[in-house]
Amino acid sequence: MFYNDPLELSAEEWTELLTKRKVTTEQDLTVLKTVYESKNYEIRASEIASKLNLSHYAPLNAQISRFSKRVIAKTGVQPPLRRNGKPRWWHVPFLGYDNGGSFPWIMRPELVIAFENLFDSEELDLVDSGEITVEDIPLLREGTVSQVFVNRYERNRRARKICIDHYGSRCAVCGFDFEKVYGPIGKNKVHIHHLIPLSKIQQNYEVDPIRDLRSVCPNCHLIIHSKREPFTIEEVREMIGGQHGSMMW
Repeated sequence: MFYNDPLELSAEEWTELLTKRKVTTEQDLTVLKTVYESKNYEIRASEIASKLNLSHYAPLNAQISRFSKRVIAKTGVQPPLRRNGKPRWWHVPFLGYDNGGSFPWIMRPELVIAFENLFDSEELDLVDSGEITVEDIPLLREGTVSQVFVNRYERNRRARKICIDHYGSRCAVCGFDFEKVYGPIGKNKVHIHHLIPLSKIQQNYEVDPIRDLRSVCPNCHLIIHSKREPFTIEEVREMIGGQHGSMMW
């Protein structure tokens, strides 16, 4: 089961909570930072314990419960509840799921943004470009092991945030909204499309997040880059309109 209950706390409210030491202690920040620095912001308590040289993860569960209680006491929001009506305290800062007896925590997207607001520098984040044309991908045969090498470009995490803050996380082409459809786990999962193809951007080019970037869903992003000279957003909108009419969510 995936625990994906919403929590009425914005990124701005989380940012403020992280700065209040009566709510978020230095120990809390250490644990949260470990989650934040994990791949996809996901990690198990036992893995956190190992990274922090703790003998067992039980104290971490207790610490997160205390932190969550302070958050709820400060904000007055309704915490996620169990079927018996008792609060699910770990679910205040995290989403999560049962993975065969282990229980990975995933930092809530709003809390991720709060960490970015407070602690991130201008450092660049390497991510898959998402700009892969069909001919870039070799045929894969069953029973064999293949490697796919794809060009990767440096992208600025702050530029992504500015783009989403300005245009929102709905797809600029079809209007698909991940959070509306999938709940909290879908927040800000949209792709960021460069109107000027990354392959044409020179090393010294400074991206303007509002002029040069748009939020698009992975499906539309794939279609945009389905030919050597990418389709424009308007061209893909016309395709959708011609095939199925409006698909705005």
